[in-house]
Amino acid sequence: MRYFLIILIFTAGISAQSIRLRRIDSLYNKYLALHQKEFPENLSQLASEENKKCSFGIENAVRLGIKSFSPAQQKVLKPLFDRPILDTSIVSPSGFFRIHFNKTLNAPKYDIYELAKAFDSSYSVEVNYLGFLSPPRDLGIGGDDKYDIYVYNLGRNIYGNTNSEEEISSGSNTYYSYIEMDNGFVGYPTTGIQAAKVTAAHELHHAIQIGNYILRQTETEIFDLYFYELTSTAMEEFVFDEVNDYYYYFKTGGYLNYTDKAFGSNEGYNLAIWNIYLKDKFGYDIIKRQWELMRTYRALEAIDRSLIENQSSFLEAYKEFAIWTFYTNYRAVPGMFFDEAAKYPPVKPSMTVTFTGNSVPVQLSNYVTSTSFLKVVNPQTSPKDTLHFIISNFELENGINNLNKQFSASITLSSIKQDGFTQLAEGYYFLFSADNPYLWKNTSIINNIVISDSQKVYAVTEAPFPSPFRYGMNNFLKIPFAGNFNEEISMKVFSVSMDLVYDKALILFRDPIKGEAVVEWNGLNNKSEKLASGVYIYFIKSQARTALGKLVIVNE
Repeated sequence: MRYFLIILIFTAGISAQSIRLRRIDSLYNKYLALHQKEFPENLSQLASEENKKCSFGIENAVRLGIKSFSPAQQKVLKPLFDRPILDTSIVSPSGFFRIHFNKTLNAPKYDIYELAKAFDSSYSVEVNYLGFLSPPRDLGIGGDDKYDIYVYNLGRNIYGNTNSEEEISSGSNTYYSYIEMDNGFVGYPTTGIQAAKVTAAHELHHAIQIGNYILRQTETEIFDLYFYELTSTAMEEFVFDEVNDYYYYFKTGGYLNYTDKAFGSNEGYNLAIWNIYLKDKFGYDIIKRQWELMRTYRALEAIDRSLIENQSSFLEAYKEFAIWTFYTNYRAVPGMFFDEAAKYPPVKPSMTVTFTGNSVPVQLSNYVTSTSFLKVVNPQTSPKDTLHFIISNFELENGINNLNKQFSASITLSSIKQDGFTQLAEGYYFLFSADNPYLWKNTSIINNIVISDSQKVYAVTEAPFPSPFRYGMNNFLKIPFAGNFNEEISMKVFSVSMDLVYDKALILFRDPIKGEAVVEWNGLNNKSEKLASGVYIYFIKSQARTALGKLVIVNE
């Protein structure tokens, strides 16, 4: 998009040099607003852009690009780079950190000794446990070679910031740094010492990132800023699981509301759950490996390469991640997917359509490296069947350099079997079409149950019998299922609200009356209790096939 804009403006007679100067001037004005020197009316907008966490991106873009500003601008900016002068300091129990603060004016509104412990805890997890390299100590600035933290009233509506200083060695793209933190967090989504704790975990990792791995930039921006922020925000959860400040970024603008944005166009705070998924699926080491690869590759390629090293890929993992995000809030399944999924909001569908039989293709236009959730409702069933198609795509070059690139695809639904269509369940077939199908992955879900892409769903030979199943009148409910006698299958039964009521391995046997393989169930839940009257959904799976259907229970 950056290059496309340049072409458009050239056609209007405006030079590339004019574009460059406008960007520099814009960055200059934002930076002054951040430091409350001018343009105070822009502070609310700026806070929105920075999402009230830290000003890492704008702060370091200015510091590293100082030579691109005019001499007059440099004269104004350079004094803003000076470290704060505060009257008191303490050393953390580990001896690694020196924390500066004022005793009276702008004194911390939380226990400074608890903050010192929080930094030591963050160091213990991020360096000693996770294996990241220690942030470099400075060269005596701040009184000694300990890593310096400055606590005062930032007045910027942000939690803290990690500021780059001298490059550690020429051309290394790694930098000495120091951290600033707000002294109270009054009126923030998280306040007091709890906010201070997660800020310590967040900012310490920025110091680790730019001190040991890379800070790659142009004169006006940090490349892959989202990757720096998503890692630092995830560290808040890894170090201080009990605080959960990252929930704030699920609100308006959060990832679960806008999954159809390009992955790299997110601001990063809202992508902390991506690293939580990676940790749960592959272990912590994959996150450290990505930062090692970042020295050579852009963020998206570093992620992809780390996943390939783990016998996966970005597209495979992105598809599974989308399934995890589906099972949040009221769909959360205890013991599966995100540990805190019930506290996350439900993912927002990108599109909702009604299905009443054969349909015309549903046209999709997805941004590169994004996921669309297509919701399909069938009002002719009782209760209404709901299908979800989760469609993810990935293309590396545009995913890095052209986040406005869009790819087209379509999904056609049918109630009858047609050539080339995939059967999901009885009465549901679909056809996915795209110019480059290898760039896409699709997951199909019926009534909140995932249908495996690698396995066709076969309709049962007949409906379950007896129907309805009545306690006291019927001993067993039988479900015909195409398979071999004595074959082991798994059977799950869900309520219409998708509460799992039954989940066991069973054996197919030959029904003596019908002479066909059936699954036999006594209608009791996992606790051997009777179920309430109503409609239930069953899901049966063998090595060769799966089946999905409905059954009715009457408890009188």
